[in-house]
Amino acid sequence: MKKVLIVAPEYMGYIVKVADELRKNQDLEVTDIHIPTYKYSSLITKVKNFYLKRVSKDVKFKYREKYIKTIIKKETFDIILIIRPDLFSFESLVDLKSKTKNFKTYFFDGIHRYPKKKKLLPLFDEIYSFEPSDCKEFGFKFITNFIYELEAPTTTSESLKYSVFNITSFDRKRFATLLKIAKVLKEQQNVFKIIVKTTKKIPSTDLIEIIKNPIPLEEVKLYIKQAVCMLDLGVIDKHRGLTFRVFEALGYHKKIITNNSEIATYDFYNPQNILIIDDQNISIPNDFLNSPYAPIPDAIIRKYTLSNWVETVFKEVI
Repeated sequence: MKKVLIVAPEYMGYIVKVADELRKNQDLEVTDIHIPTYKYSSLITKVKNFYLKRVSKDVKFKYREKYIKTIIKKETFDIILIIRPDLFSFESLVDLKSKTKNFKTYFFDGIHRYPKKKKLLPLFDEIYSFEPSDCKEFGFKFITNFIYELEAPTTTSESLKYSVFNITSFDRKRFATLLKIAKVLKEQQNVFKIIVKTTKKIPSTDLIEIIKNPIPLEEVKLYIKQAVCMLDLGVIDKHRGLTFRVFEALGYHKKIITNNSEIATYDFYNPQNILIIDDQNISIPNDFLNSPYAPIPDAIIRKYTLSNWVETVFKEVI
């Protein structure tokens, strides 16, 4: 029996979906490790670690390394996939690499957002990325994010509660754009829900819901189902890859509002379903929100499904 190991931070609910998809293959033994967020024992430890990180002695590295070892012990694997390798020490990754012939990573954040990844690149046998510019610059293998759940189109509007839904992590530039969009939607009397996760102190607003802890993916799915349209603000600096918001929209047959003009180059692009906005001059016609969704051919949708993603990244064991 072939063996696969996936290591990811606890909050990466999408990676649970990958492991579950792999387990459909009865010839595979799948171990997925979702490392809980490290909690400092005291303020002194937190301050001490702030300075230790400057010399690559982050106490969280040791915590994650110990957590992994308690689970896998001396096992070896046919494939190991690491998500967010910058969260692990170089030594930890070298040890994991020694346990497999296929050591891989997947980036669904642009490498410029986590530049520590750069010094780790030589460790991996294959590096996949959703960011076209990173693939071109560093020679990564391009693969988009995926549709983790595909549902039949709804035929009634009774369950729809919001015109627009978005959930995202805090970024200063993105937050400013979200506020502009929220103001436009409110002026047009559209009901919307925008959620931003951050532990930073930011100005409160009645237009955007601020949360400190991640919302479970199952709860996010409920909001998606209740919305006519998904909002995708993926473009930050050099970032042009398509976020999970886009693929959630595809899976649930929802429209998309995005500031990422690259989306027009993809084969599922249809202006009836996708509205590309300008951050500086935001316009969201109600005609776009109120017009029907144009179905996308099954052959195109299939290319972006989780099963196709898994078959590509884990090709050696599928």
